Amino acid sequence: MSIISIEILKKNIPFFDILKNIEKEHNAKIYIVGGCLRDICLNIPVHDIDITAENIEYTKLAKILGKYLKSYAVAFKDNMRIMKNNMIIDVSKLRGSTIYEDVLKRDFTINNLACSLDAEIIGSIDDIKNGIIKAVYNNAFDDDPLRIIRAVRFAAVFGFDIESDTMQLAISKNSLLKNTAKERVLEEFRKMFQGRFLSKAVNIIAEYNILSTLLDTSKLDNEKLLHGINLSKDFDLLLSIWCKDEKFIEYLGLTVKEQKNISVYSSINYDALKQSDDKALKYFIFNHADLIKNIIIYVKINFKDEKLAEKLDNLYNLIDFNKAKAVNGALLLSLGFKPSPLFSEIINETAFLLAINELNQDNIEEYIKERWC
Repeated sequence: MSIISIEILKKNIPFFDILKNIEKEHNAKIYIVGGCLRDICLNIPVHDIDITAENIEYTKLAKILGKYLKSYAVAFKDNMRIMKNNMIIDVSKLRGSTIYEDVLKRDFTINNLACSLDAEIIGSIDDIKNGIIKAVYNNAFDDDPLRIIRAVRFAAVFGFDIESDTMQLAISKNSLLKNTAKERVLEEFRKMFQGRFLSKAVNIIAEYNILSTLLDTSKLDNEKLLHGINLSKDFDLLLSIWCKDEKFIEYLGLTVKEQKNISVYSSINYDALKQSDDKALKYFIFNHADLIKNIIIYVKINFKDEKLAEKLDNLYNLIDFNKAKAVNGALLLSLGFKPSPLFSEIINETAFLLAINELNQDNIEEYIKERWC
């Protein structure tokens, strides 16, 4: 646990001296605030830095800092963001008239910290030391219901415990989550699934039903998820293993690719796969080549069939996908075929036979003519 000093601030904030110059030149009082101070205390590398200030407008401060850093400040609702060398710098509007009012309006006590450039700390680091997630004030979830999910996410990332009164408050306010932008909810879940202590978070969700407004906990399988995170970090795969609540998955607003992948996982006919011969399994693998590694994991965990998963993996290694490239649209055109739905049928079947060595490059044209002409 680091005790914050000027030396530690300089180490974690590469533009610290620039801030000191701005503060002096404009007679301002600049503070480092929020989660980056928590991370500094926990000796976690800092990638997001939050800044606010007294005696200078946050927009002016952001533009001056952006000029020094040779990076443009992008305006949002109450903050301006600067991106520099993979670091996110948020310069925010002061919440209240003083920094003391500002920290009292933040979400959790692990985040309601401020530190001047002279290393004067405002707020307490006790809950960081003790690993406790505690709401700063009783209306914290009314002001931003997403904080309910954020509390669970912090449990996943840091392994902290949610304080009992905060837990009860979150449960009583979880109906407010329906008014939260789904994009923000999705981002919290992405971060949650990356947490080292994900087991703590999903157990909280299951035990306390803290997200009941969004999620049917009877359709979750924590055991499968915790097995899955040892094999993959792909969010769509882990989500599909963990959650069978289709309404929630649809609500999240995943990317088109993620939606497509989850659709593939959910449409797997396990009984049909289990009864298929090797050639049929190879055809299945061939048609899902870009996703087959995840499908193998899905079969292993979701259907608890290690034997079938191993068989799919072995058959996948027998398929030569490079050979499949020998057949293409140009070849079909040269043989007199016109573009049509038949193109795909010919290419897919011929490419598959090439990949499993039932056809060789020397007799591709002969095969196509005999089969389709």
